[in-house]
Amino acid sequence: MKPVNVKLTKPPEASFKLKNIALKTLEFNWHCHPEYEIMFMFGSKGKRFIGDSISYYDQGDLFFIGPNLPHTWYSRAGTMGKNKGHEAILIQFVENFAGLNVRTVPELFSLEKLFHESTRGIQLHGKTREVVATKIRELQTKEGLSRLIVLLSILEVLSRARERDREVLSSIEFTRRLQPHDQSRIDRVCTFINENYKDRIRLEDAASIVNMSTTAFSRFFKKSTGKTFVGYVNALRIGWACKLLIESDMNIAEISYEVGFNNLSNFNRRFAERHHMNPREYRHQFALSN
Repeated sequence: MKPVNVKLTKPPEASFKLKNIALKTLEFNWHCHPEYEIMFMFGSKGKRFIGDSISYYDQGDLFFIGPNLPHTWYSRAGTMGKNKGHEAILIQFVENFAGLNVRTVPELFSLEKLFHESTRGIQLHGKTREVVATKIRELQTKEGLSRLIVLLSILEVLSRARERDREVLSSIEFTRRLQPHDQSRIDRVCTFINENYKDRIRLEDAASIVNMSTTAFSRFFKKSTGKTFVGYVNALRIGWACKLLIESDMNIAEISYEVGFNNLSNFNRRFAERHHMNPREYRHQFALSN
């Protein structure tokens, strides 16, 4: 099941979209869009799907989702109690909203890391969540320039969130896009891996790209990515397998071979290590909700 690309529209009198959601049921609607999204689930609980991250959400949970990251929220009628529906507040905006751009406006440079992390989806916790929730409520009472200023203050709080208040959700491997070739050694290596991970990749081949011995390369790669070479390749393969499990009708064995595993048992074992369920159960999570 491929995510639906959604074209969103903002009100003509504003540079971003602010919407109060009040629904009896949150239908499974696996979709993506080029806008950034802040979702405050102040009166809803259910299951959330963000990239390859599947989990439950509760009342008061807050999320920041970057452009083109597939996601959806799902909850049945009655979950919040008899005759009570789901309530949430949605904010959506493009990167250069109000003509501002984090890459050209010096005062917005601090948002660059936040925007980069949001491509994997972020859940906010603790004091950060409390402060932002209050500001979102304030946002509803403002108009015009005052409303824009509050949104900027929300982004500032998010950009300064402590690490323990900021949980990145989807895997790098699920959301990774090939970047233009870079002169840095790690970018060249990662580009090579991304272009060849379906085939048998030898450590020696990757090391030769940056003219390093295998021993030196192994240390360099672990320091640069936080993963061993084999661990990174397997994680990349599992991330792509997640996309195929969600978006295609291929069977498990076909997916295993498609992403570069030549042994189905090894694929199942590596998948369970990362997602704490087997590929069939992972696919079933989406099938149940759809």
